[in-house]
Amino acid sequence: MKESLRTFMDGLIDYAGLFPPAKLPLNEAIDEYILHLKGENSWILGRFIIPITQFNDLEEFLPLFEKIGPLKLSVLGGGGNSDDEYLNNIKQNIVDINDFREKHAGKIEIDVIECKLATNTPSKDIMQKATDLLNQNNLKHYHEFAELPYVGIDYSTELDETSWDSVVVPTVAMISEMKNAGIKLRCGGIVKDAFPSVEKVAAMIQACSLNKIPMKFTAGLHHPLRHFEEQYDCDMHGFVNVFGAGILASNFEQPQHSQEKYRMFILLSHMIDDNNSDNFNFDDSKLAWKVGDDRDTHFEMDLEKIKEARGNRAISYGSCSFEEPIDDLKQLGWM
Repeated sequence: MKESLRTFMDGLIDYAGLFPPAKLPLNEAIDEYILHLKGENSWILGRFIIPITQFNDLEEFLPLFEKIGPLKLSVLGGGGNSDDEYLNNIKQNIVDINDFREKHAGKIEIDVIECKLATNTPSKDIMQKATDLLNQNNLKHYHEFAELPYVGIDYSTELDETSWDSVVVPTVAMISEMKNAGIKLRCGGIVKDAFPSVEKVAAMIQACSLNKIPMKFTAGLHHPLRHFEEQYDCDMHGFVNVFGAGILASNFEQPQHSQEKYRMFILLSHMIDDNNSDNFNFDDSKLAWKVGDDRDTHFEMDLEKIKEARGNRAISYGSCSFEEPIDDLKQLGWM
């Protein structure tokens, strides 16, 4: 395996076997996770994702990790129909997490919580209170928007009527000012409408990169490259596309005017939409991506840039399948 791919894939996948489309019972999901932890590709595997509501069900399986090490969890919390309800849910999440930590000290590690926002425009006061509480309890937190507005290919020009800059970008900027906070982006689901457009993914990666805020992804990223999936009658995003775009975005300088911002957005969109494996090349020193234009434009991201971006920008993604991504990489001859 080329060193750039190893750096790219290191700890990339958090296991989400409890969630669709796999939606395994907890005992089967735990068995799968342990199997992968003991496998040769365990270095790719991150945390086990679980809703806080299933803590009690998890207890009986903790002895299985005695010879492996503490069970590392990323937990799902937050949500609600209003800012106040969101904050109250966070407070209860913290109580439940600390109770579970205390009860099973040394057996589990919980340092990440993924929070669904109640609205796209939460109040700064509420978010600051939630953030302070989460930080006081040693929890990194990734916030998922309630619903993303439309974004077209003409985003950031006068031709595209979108509320993205007035709704999403200010919230991203606000969250970026808060310690240990990041953004979570859902890239798919079990129905066609759950898959965000290329433009939405590009716009979110751009917004987070320009605000220097980490991103975590979830759902829909079972395969390396973007491809059409008959089961959902739509194109599914690829994790190489999405994380490649995250790494590429981290190397852009702050745009000085709308044309530079638009160019960045277009390049990220092209990379996210690229289904040609020949345009991606992993070698021992870099990841290279060919734009495919008449000028043979290409971008190179060396090991240091990949490692830095994976460490503080494009963090990980949740997947209910650990084998599919690896099988596809092998079929491509990359692994």
